[in-house]
Amino acid sequence: MMTTFNTQSSYFAEALLEEELVHVTNDIEGTRMKIQCKSGTETLDVKYLGYHEFYDFSFRIFWRTLYWCNLYWDNKHHTINVFDVDRRDNEFCQSMCAWKIRRDGAYLLRETDPGNSAYREYVKLYSW
Repeated sequence: MMTTFNTQSSYFAEALLEEELVHVTNDIEGTRMKIQCKSGTETLDVKYLGYHEFYDFSFRIFWRTLYWCNLYWDNKHHTINVFDVDRRDNEFCQSMCAWKIRRDGAYLLRETDPGNSAYREYVKLYSW
């Protein structure tokens, strides 16, 4: 009997064992930001971030893992999906899901060559 090996299933099984790190930075000068992140089963503590301050949290990846954060500043409210297992690919969330929140939107770090800073850039995924 011949056994076939599905690389996509193997990649996902390997990903289930990993711990993922989410890193959210307030990149809005002169603004204090309130942030609260959640998943379908967990509500994390509310945090307050000054300019260039950041909030980190980590978790184990499971089948449909989704974390989102509510962001509040200057009478504005926005919600972003900071980790979505369905969006995970080779461009984003290599070493961590690193977000920068700016006045015009939310940017996620793209690493096309992890470890080489010349191949890192923040890409706008949410506009407001």
